[in-house]
Amino acid sequence: MIQIPSDKDIVILTKPNFLSHDVSVKVLNSKQTKSMMHDFDFEKNRLFVDCDEDSFLEIDPSANSSTKQLLWENGKLLLSQNELETLVNSMPPLSPFLAQDLTGKDLMLAWGKKESLLSAIESGFGTYFSRSRNGKWVKGEESGHLQNLKQIYLHTNPFFVQYVADQVGAACHTGYYSCFFRELGQNDSVSFVYSNKVGE
Repeated sequence: MIQIPSDKDIVILTKPNFLSHDVSVKVLNSKQTKSMMHDFDFEKNRLFVDCDEDSFLEIDPSANSSTKQLLWENGKLLLSQNELETLVNSMPPLSPFLAQDLTGKDLMLAWGKKESLLSAIESGFGTYFSRSRNGKWVKGEESGHLQNLKQIYLHTNPFFVQYVADQVGAACHTGYYSCFFRELGQNDSVSFVYSNKVGE
């Protein structure tokens, strides 16, 4: 049984297929999320949940791709410094940051600030903001499971950052390759996407 946190924003990712870099985001509260799950059509679409149960991935073949802007690719910033500053200054205080691998698999959803984005641009590593530690978080800095970035995209409606990365080891702290390692089904059923954790 999934326990949706009552005190957090819940992020819903929607994409047309499991291996797609075309993704859109909605941010819901827990009540809206419970309602979405209650009405979810499991015969038509698929639904995955992340390790913290505060982000869901919906596979909907009818999903429309959202408009995104390629900001950075293989170490090169594709905007002028002025354009970057204008864009960064328009960011919300905290935004969803999604990491996908090169094939389009969703690795993890975390939150980030403008400093997270600027750090990622400078370092080339997946960088976020840790709300529990109240500071910058470079994924894999301690475990070695770094995200070597290949592209950074920005979406504006709503605002979110999309990393495309070469993931070293496991993206999830549980040891699974992706935080979205459980698929939900009818009657509260849960099945595991990966048969093993990374390295097992």
